[in-house]
Amino acid sequence: MTFRVGKGNMISFWTDVWCSESSLSQCFPHLFGMAAHQNLTIEEMWDQNSGQGNWNLHFLRDFNDWEIELVGEFLHILRGFKPSLEEDSVLWRKGRNGQFRVKKAYSLLTKSDDIGFPYKSIWVARVPTKVAFFAWEASWGKVLTLDSLQRRGFQLPNRCFLCGCEEESVNHILIYCTVVRALRDIVFGLVDVKWVFPGTVKEVLAS
Repeated sequence: MTFRVGKGNMISFWTDVWCSESSLSQCFPHLFGMAAHQNLTIEEMWDQNSGQGNWNLHFLRDFNDWEIELVGEFLHILRGFKPSLEEDSVLWRKGRNGQFRVKKAYSLLTKSDDIGFPYKSIWVARVPTKVAFFAWEASWGKVLTLDSLQRRGFQLPNRCFLCGCEEESVNHILIYCTVVRALRDIVFGLVDVKWVFPGTVKEVLAS
């Protein structure tokens, strides 16, 4: 479900889905952790008294240089949205024109594209127990990466400690990180293996 913004008095600025595929708190967890007002509505975050109106954003501290690009992305998303005099409305993403249809909902429920838990690749007798448990945690996204700690309420800057280029997540640090990819390419080159990695750790273990 997603929201179509009207007055904005019924929509949470940070935690409802209204301007992107996910809520702003999920798209920008680092900024959400720094936000001075995490529970306000869109209407409460909009300042109509400043010219044509503007977002009234307050954070707990000034931004560091390496955070400026992230803030720019955040403001770019907000630029195309502002409250109006209409009422807020709820849309169903999977339905035509945002309308809920029982037939479509049933079709989605009976069609499962989700990848099952790759237990055959994890619980293997020859694999050390510590390695198996780490793979289990990684497949469920339970490894204590920086993005995981932020979701638990820790206010930490999030940058991969290996490459320093992207936010640290389990999929980034095990698949996408440029340092990890370079090491993986060296190992695969030694054994003459060519493999295009799937998008997530769970998909890697299931493949």
